[in-house]
Amino acid sequence: MPVKTTTDHYGIVDKVVLMGATGSACVVHTHGATITSWISLGKERIFLSKQAIFNDVKAIRGGIPVVFPQFGPGKLPQHGFARVTRWEFLGHKDSVDGVQARFLLTENEKTVASPWPYKFRLVLTVFLGETDLKLSLNVENTDTREFDFTSLLHAYFRTNDINGTRLQGLAGIKYVDKVLGTRDEVNPEEPLVITGSTDRVYVDAPDSLALSFENESESLQLTKTGFNDFVVWNPWIELAKGMSDFGDTEYQEMLCVEAGSVDSPVVLPAGQHWEGVYTMSVQKN
Repeated sequence: MPVKTTTDHYGIVDKVVLMGATGSACVVHTHGATITSWISLGKERIFLSKQAIFNDVKAIRGGIPVVFPQFGPGKLPQHGFARVTRWEFLGHKDSVDGVQARFLLTENEKTVASPWPYKFRLVLTVFLGETDLKLSLNVENTDTREFDFTSLLHAYFRTNDINGTRLQGLAGIKYVDKVLGTRDEVNPEEPLVITGSTDRVYVDAPDSLALSFENESESLQLTKTGFNDFVVWNPWIELAKGMSDFGDTEYQEMLCVEAGSVDSPVVLPAGQHWEGVYTMSVQKN
């Protein structure tokens, strides 16, 4: 069976496990449609904090949460409501290449009463192959009014040592430095190595990056379409200590490389669709 599900005490699906024919696997919690595990070639590729809270209220710390319709702070709570709302599991289908599952979020009483009061249909499609994980986020404006939004797939990747982690492909790309409060900074060198608290929005970034790990025989190819930007984040020492759902030293074990459209909002007329796709592929070095 390519998919297993678990249900809560109301009989509603709360977790979906996708299983590939060759041992690959992916776990998706319907709270936030958050991916909390991706195993490929026998190795866990996604970071999930040991202190992550699963209470159907708080965002899950780690994995790949869906950020919509607001990135960062603003009129809504941090990163919007999609990552802290229960999504509906629409079902799955399998093929010779892998297995696919779909998840749906639409407006509810809370969102309609919020500062972002529009009707919408948000579908996350998760495709699991032997060595790749493909996420497609489709936004449909079902309102009678135009709306705008920012969004991203907030991917936490696992690394054994942040000091030996390398991100290739961003040389010469302008970025907003949210730690320093500046913009139009440019990476002076390649690859990018994290040496302190990092929170950067790479604007109009290339569609393909490579994430490699020292002394490991595999790397990750990260490819986006539809999304404009890449966000790179690591809290480092002091910020890690201030998060109750994140271990004090876990910053050494992760790096967020997030595909999104966040520097400039996406403007979506009534009745129109928009799609962003993020594909992660394991590559032999």
